[in-house]
Amino acid sequence: MNYKQNFAQEVYDHVDSGESIKSCMGCGVCAISCPLTKHMDYSPRRVFAMIRAGQREQVLGSRDIMLCTSCYSCIVRCPRKVRVMDVMHGLAHYALEQGYVPRKDTMTFGRKFWNSIYKLGKIDETKVANQYMLADGLIPGIKKGLEMIDMALTMVLKKRMKLIPERPIKGVKGLRKMLDKAQEMEGKGGHK
Repeated sequence: MNYKQNFAQEVYDHVDSGESIKSCMGCGVCAISCPLTKHMDYSPRRVFAMIRAGQREQVLGSRDIMLCTSCYSCIVRCPRKVRVMDVMHGLAHYALEQGYVPRKDTMTFGRKFWNSIYKLGKIDETKVANQYMLADGLIPGIKKGLEMIDMALTMVLKKRMKLIPERPIKGVKGLRKMLDKAQEMEGKGGHK
């Protein structure tokens, strides 16, 4: 394993809410609270310990930092009010900036999701799902689509996915201007 002595300081300086890791006492409430812990190799508590231990490659290359669903359970239950969710999102964003792609599928889905928001002002679940599935080409897209058919049917039945394309919200141009301005303030250009 590679260790980078100043990785913790790098996280404190460059990751959203990274400084809050200093307050973590390692109790594990975040890990117990997280609905996805059973799908993780490293729970949030373990990720924080790895940061302190200087395990930069293991943390930034981990798929676990991309799994957070923003349920807030960790933040609500943390006795020290560590911004666990914000740190996990910040680590994911920082990893992508640094050239790590721990979960290519998550990154692809995220881009399709935000493109829908930018173009329509809301999510067109059907279009996002189709673009996500076909991102790697037609044949892989068909295979991915067949793997996800049960989820798609459930979403249609629960009226979470429509068969008719969504229309843009009223004022979508104003929303785009705000998003462009926010990106400009971050120095990363627009979404176009």
